[in-house]
Amino acid sequence: MRRAGISLALALLLGCGKEPPPPAPPAPPVKPVPPEPPLPPLAEVRLRDWSDVEEETFLQLPDPTSPPGLKWDFSSGKRYGYDFSETLNQKIERRAGDRKASYGSREKNRGVFEFAAGRDRTALAMMKIQTVEAYINDTAVPRDSEDKQKPQGSVSECVVSEDGTTDEVKAKGLADSRLYLQSLFSLQTGTHELVPGRISTRRAGYFKVGRYECVRLESEFEMAGEKPSERHLLRGRVVSFFSFEERKFIRASASVSSSTRANALAKEGIWSTSLMDAVTHYRVKFLESP
Repeated sequence: MRRAGISLALALLLGCGKEPPPPAPPAPPVKPVPPEPPLPPLAEVRLRDWSDVEEETFLQLPDPTSPPGLKWDFSSGKRYGYDFSETLNQKIERRAGDRKASYGSREKNRGVFEFAAGRDRTALAMMKIQTVEAYINDTAVPRDSEDKQKPQGSVSECVVSEDGTTDEVKAKGLADSRLYLQSLFSLQTGTHELVPGRISTRRAGYFKVGRYECVRLESEFEMAGEKPSERHLLRGRVVSFFSFEERKFIRASASVSSSTRANALAKEGIWSTSLMDAVTHYRVKFLESP
């Protein structure tokens, strides 16, 4: 019993002799977020010449006695297909503190538009777009072997009425087919709202395009937006040819200029500013049935 008591006393003595653990180091002070830099002004965004939009010329026809009505033929079972091509040229500059880098990029995209009419005089329009070439400063951007097994691009669907109005269904990727449909396939004359923006369309004569007698439609559209850390402006012109007898588009071309300025705060607490200016050309052509 004596030894047990001594052992217990020794254990208590040793335990009481331990020093308390040191206090935790103080948390590092929160680094204040630097003030956001002002966004640079947008570049001049000018409309392209009409000759840049549509380079090909067609035989002009006399105007009909009375202007024909312009509506798609979405009778049940009707189907239309269009080849789509797009070229994009961009100038990009990035600024972060005293650092600045700039480069140019260009891209080629191909795809298809398909219209499948239902029973209610509307059609489900599906758009598929895939990047086929991409360059940065004239150097081709390589694609990893793994990426080659995956579809590169976007798929989008929407419902189109015979008067050309659209209603989005779904989109996968970056493309929203409504922008293309509302510009390339603008059917009603006058000024109409876009999402967001506006487009103005007018008749510009009648022409023979292949075997089709068509009305030439010229459109101008603008889309702009401004957020606390971003602003952009886009302006474009479209020339399209619509067969008023068969009630379908035969071809359409567009040239679009855009400018974007945006700020983003990096993890290091440094603001980065992006400046992007681009010119895009896109075209659709009706695919004849074999």
